[in-house]
Amino acid sequence: MANELSTSEKLQKENISNIWKIICMDFLILNIILSALNIEKFMSLLLSKSMLDNSLFKLLLSFILGILIVKLLLNILPAEFKHNIIFGKLKYSLPGHRAFTVHAKKDPRIDMENLEKILGVLPTIQSEQNRVWYKIYQKHKNDEQIIDSHLKFLFFRDSSILTIFILIGFVILCITFKATLFQWIVAISFILIQLIILIISARNNGVRFVQNVLCLESHKYLP
Repeated sequence: MANELSTSEKLQKENISNIWKIICMDFLILNIILSALNIEKFMSLLLSKSMLDNSLFKLLLSFILGILIVKLLLNILPAEFKHNIIFGKLKYSLPGHRAFTVHAKKDPRIDMENLEKILGVLPTIQSEQNRVWYKIYQKHKNDEQIIDSHLKFLFFRDSSILTIFILIGFVILCITFKATLFQWIVAISFILIQLIILIISARNNGVRFVQNVLCLESHKYLP
């Protein structure tokens, strides 16, 4: 699995709308929490005629500005750094580094015997496994199944990184607006649960991405 695949930018653009849905959902939920979980108060602020004097409106502007900064950071941050965070490893973090010794063996769809006939002796060194996997990926990168699994991996990866920034930003908001202890607990718990779910999903989809590529290769016709 390469550190940054050639089609990543195109796929990331397709994910933008879904990532913005997460941002909007977080904004609404966290603002309800900041309003002391008082939905009526939240709605009255939202529908206020004097929007420019509306504290919620100001908060929305600051939140959007923060997200734009985060979006910039997502584009600036190296893919390797994102992968290190998602997979919790400083070196050889990608599933592709364990493509043949771990992940291929765990997928019953992959014909290991046929894969060895096609590739010869399968690599065991982590860096070599990733290089060989990437060469195979290049053959199948336009396959609909591979595009879909790649898209899902990038979505959950970037959503996880974004959630970390949202967590940092909300801590700053809680301090600024002097949130109560209850608000702190509810808000931070909500974001942490979301972060855990997204990271697990990113890891699972990353592994599935690697396995799908090997599955296609292992069932390739042999003369």
